[in-house]
Amino acid sequence: MKSPAVLLFLLMLAGASQCQPADDIPRLDADGKAALREFLALPPSCQVRPAPEGEPGMPLLICGRLLRKENQAPVPHASVLVYHTDIKGDYRQSKPRQPETARISGTVQTDEKGRFLLSTILPGKYNNKGEGGHIHLQVEGAKPKGYTFQFSQYSSFSDKQFINNSDQFFLVNLFRDGQDRLVGFLDVPTKGM
Repeated sequence: MKSPAVLLFLLMLAGASQCQPADDIPRLDADGKAALREFLALPPSCQVRPAPEGEPGMPLLICGRLLRKENQAPVPHASVLVYHTDIKGDYRQSKPRQPETARISGTVQTDEKGRFLLSTILPGKYNNKGEGGHIHLQVEGAKPKGYTFQFSQYSSFSDKQFINNSDQFFLVNLFRDGQDRLVGFLDVPTKGM
């Protein structure tokens, strides 16, 4: 039989690994709404919609910026490949073992301020393990070129610790806008640009 201290510790670990429920996601404040309007006004070449029209899932907008890691300057006119799973956690690649050929994928260019807008759905966790998976970015010319982000409200304590110790993985806090879409803001410090 386990001691009460061990049982308490195990209960604390289980609680720490739980994710925040999706209905606890806060609304955008005035500053967030203003920032979102700026991203929604980006030219079409700076916006990507990888999820096809009618794709099941919670609508998601990611307002992203590519920055140079060494000085935080924007990376203008960079090409970014975006891909992720569907709500069931399936990439459905057109070429096996090549996730960049995922059915939900697309390419976008950053503007002169390094900005881009991703309009998609909240991905499922790989192999149907729930909501709030992750999204991959491949930045042409960056070294390394691959970056991944996931969502604070859907990430476990151990996920967050791993991400905090990485320069290729990022956490995005989600908010809800007036149309009940999920909205996140992401800065990606890249190397080699």
